[in-house]
Amino acid sequence: MNRIHLLCQQTLMKTLKLLSTLLILLSYPGIGNAQPPSQLSKVYTSESPQVLAPGLISTLQGEYSATYDSSRDELYFMRRTPGVFDYTIYTSRLTKKGWTTPAVVSFSGKYRDAAPYLSPDGNTLFFDSKRPSPEVAPNSINIWYSKRTKKGWGKPEFLVAPSINSEDEPVVGQDEFGPAVDAKGTLYFYSFREPYRGGAHYTSTPPNYKTIRLNTALPDPSSRTFVSYLYISPDGKLALLEGRATDRRDTDIFCSCKTQDGSWTTPMALPMINTRANEGGPSLTTDGKYILFTSNRASGNSSALNANLYIAKATSFIANCRAKAEK
Repeated sequence: MNRIHLLCQQTLMKTLKLLSTLLILLSYPGIGNAQPPSQLSKVYTSESPQVLAPGLISTLQGEYSATYDSSRDELYFMRRTPGVFDYTIYTSRLTKKGWTTPAVVSFSGKYRDAAPYLSPDGNTLFFDSKRPSPEVAPNSINIWYSKRTKKGWGKPEFLVAPSINSEDEPVVGQDEFGPAVDAKGTLYFYSFREPYRGGAHYTSTPPNYKTIRLNTALPDPSSRTFVSYLYISPDGKLALLEGRATDRRDTDIFCSCKTQDGSWTTPMALPMINTRANEGGPSLTTDGKYILFTSNRASGNSSALNANLYIAKATSFIANCRAKAEK
């Protein structure tokens, strides 16, 4: 009798744990919504990273910082410009017949454009760029965005406030990199402005983005001298961060979730993603089901300009991170 009672208890605990995990996943914006499944689910079914379309999207030129609109099956990424240390933003669609040949985004190709990041609804594309503007120093990197129109992407607009620096700011501190945005429109980016010469994350809020705050709450998984690209979930409660452990030279990807009291969990390294090579530029597809990242591991084009794009299912580590935040 006691044994039967114990077995019933164990079964109940397993069922409750499964339901808890399911509820955590369904709470993620995008998961559980009534929308057609992305074509990704028909092609990529593993949590083990795969090179993204080798030879077509992942090439010898080197690709970085992918962002994916699940409802439209549109991919945006940056690719090294041949012969120079610069970047151009490309796009490709995943159809029933496979990936389309990547094409330069309508507004890109003339200036250094990098780090594309789609808003959660897929209607705004943020990026950093060297394109000129009278408000900022020549050749400085600043935050821009383009709005989706019926005819495609509109003319890029300069996000002035986050890009304005003090007059005495050294050249190295005049750049703003890696824009990310949540569903409320809160902008995240990183910069090397004074006094954080080693780099720091900043936030800015709509509608005019004039208030810039140093984001000390967001965890930095790496040493104080390395801050780089991050992804923020639509609800602003999950972050993927590119970091470097203090005892290692390679970069890795970490996950952190916001707790009920507003603090962030200790950054959790992603062992299914990270290797002894460099991993970075993380993002989740807009439905939250896949992680996209950059790596220079040997399974890609090792002779490429150091990096290719990779994709993997993300459900397990998202559930684990969210569960830790709920404790």
